[in-house]
Amino acid sequence: MMKHLAFFAIAGAFASPLAAETLFLFEDTHDLPPPYKQWWSAIPEDKRYDEQTHRHVYVRGEGKYGDFFGVLYVDCVNPEYSEWLAVGGSLNSEDVPNQAIVNLRLEICSNGEET
Repeated sequence: MMKHLAFFAIAGAFASPLAAETLFLFEDTHDLPPPYKQWWSAIPEDKRYDEQTHRHVYVRGEGKYGDFFGVLYVDCVNPEYSEWLAVGGSLNSEDVPNQAIVNLRLEICSNGEET
């Protein structure tokens, strides 16, 4: 119960007008016949991330596979410390494509290198 409340509190913070713009991460068509797709997007916690080495990101998936929403802690210096803080929807964190995470890290990690 507390995990669900924490998720909604965190997700509510991302919905504020001060939140950063939505980043398109990936359009998944694997094993889906046209015209079906699964879209992945993210909203970073704020726009001031140029010099940050870690941040929280709201990740959203929607489409033929189902719905996903989660809050991901991203550590740009030590990727192994990145972790899902909360997840929900009909999909789970294992269903998020690796390419979506790679694209997310390319967008928000300030060094511009693939991590």
